[in-house]
Amino acid sequence: LNSADGETEFICLHHLGWTDPNVRKVSTSLVGDLSFISLADAQLLCDGEKYNPDDFYVYGGFCSWRPGQLELEMGDGREEWRAISVDNHSILLQIQKQMNDAKIVMKSSDRDVGADADVSQGLLDSGSTMWRNFLSMIDVLEGKATERLPAGQLDFYDRMLEVWSEDNLLFHGGAEDTKVISDIDSSDLIGPGTLLRAKLPVSHDMLMYEQEFIRSLILVLEESEDATVGIMLNHPLQGAVECVEGKRPLPLRYGGPIDISSWKDGTFLDSDEEEDMLVDGGDDEMYEGFMDYQNGIEADLMMNDDIDFDDYDDDDDDDDSMFLWIHRDVALGSLGPENGGGSRLGTSDVWLIKENDALKSLQSGFLSLQDTMVFSGVCIWEKKQDLGVCGGGMREQVDALQSFEIVQKCNEDACDPDVDCDNDNHDGFDLSDHEAIEKAWDILGNYQNILEKETLEGNIKAAIDAWESCNVGVSKSKNVDLSDAALRAWVGVNLLMDPLGTFVEVTSRNRTAKQ
Repeated sequence: LNSADGETEFICLHHLGWTDPNVRKVSTSLVGDLSFISLADAQLLCDGEKYNPDDFYVYGGFCSWRPGQLELEMGDGREEWRAISVDNHSILLQIQKQMNDAKIVMKSSDRDVGADADVSQGLLDSGSTMWRNFLSMIDVLEGKATERLPAGQLDFYDRMLEVWSEDNLLFHGGAEDTKVISDIDSSDLIGPGTLLRAKLPVSHDMLMYEQEFIRSLILVLEESEDATVGIMLNHPLQGAVECVEGKRPLPLRYGGPIDISSWKDGTFLDSDEEEDMLVDGGDDEMYEGFMDYQNGIEADLMMNDDIDFDDYDDDDDDDDSMFLWIHRDVALGSLGPENGGGSRLGTSDVWLIKENDALKSLQSGFLSLQDTMVFSGVCIWEKKQDLGVCGGGMREQVDALQSFEIVQKCNEDACDPDVDCDNDNHDGFDLSDHEAIEKAWDILGNYQNILEKETLEGNIKAAIDAWESCNVGVSKSKNVDLSDAALRAWVGVNLLMDPLGTFVEVTSRNRTAKQ
């Protein structure tokens, strides 16, 4: 909906003809006497006595395609669009029917308080009816138009469309922002070594636009005045690192969308790129301040190629690797960073280790593959005084948006486990417990493999099992099956890179397990 300047662009359709020069000079012809005009020009025409608002059909936003994109989507193997040839009268008739249906829906909502879901569904149904009517004009039944999609996958798309309609087809009149400064402060629990998991139910923002965070486990690496930096633990990529000759390669994991070098050298804070990198959605954006841009990993590393590090330079003290390494070996970690043991993340039993040190320990047998993970990319939540309610960072997600919950805190002394705590986000976990990340690590290490079509199902199941092992209390939720399906779709599109070959169906995990 937003144009380049961040404002929604409105256009109006009309069929006023071309006899009036005042209309002709501000209109662009589409088909027959159907034309479009800017909202501002339509308002100027309505200032006179000849035209009124009922002469125009107003649309907010527009669709656009990159050069060649629409042809690709219509081509063999995709066939996502049908080209139909209709006259302007047929188009206008369907627009008028849709408008009449919408008016009936809106009138009914005036009588029913809290009927937003019914209204959005009614408006969506009026648009779907228009789609079916156009298909009938070319003698195509709905079943024929959707036959390339399995019934279960079509149901997933329909349910996601319903979620979209609730967020986008209703207008609440610009109600004042009711957010207040949160009186809960989890800052003392968030730092290197903090383990968090995404909460259920997920918000519509997460379900529609940030599906990678559904059921995610986040390990915090750095907490500064500028940002919270972490890695997502539970998503393998298609690549792997061959660390020890003759042993299975180590799956390369998706840590987040930010290039590791950009985090290490601080360029993610460059003011020239800030506006492009931020997810712009206002105060209601689920990930206010979350930075989201393509990391710099080479394409061949994402396509199930093993990276061989047999010839690493063990005399090179500079860690300029494009990957990030962590381990959980207490004996190695006790050596400290100066002796190749890595830097401990808070009071956790996890260490951030240089690539050369990790490879040296792996190849000497001091460190096992089971106790090692390697990542591409990190997640960054920027902090600014005017970001959200709490100024951004991970605290914004925990205390204000309540999209994440703390599983394992960064500092054993941050809260006394023998004293009642007023912070709701501290409840449900043992503050001195290091077992949470151990349980999750074991599941991910034992049951996740290099991402392939054949391993997708097992990897998703292990990701969810690891999330559930961090039982911060009961998380029962409606739409949990839909959000799990959305997560699978995201992995299929963005990590497996097989959007057309990834089957997505909304179904319970029990049913999936039986199959």
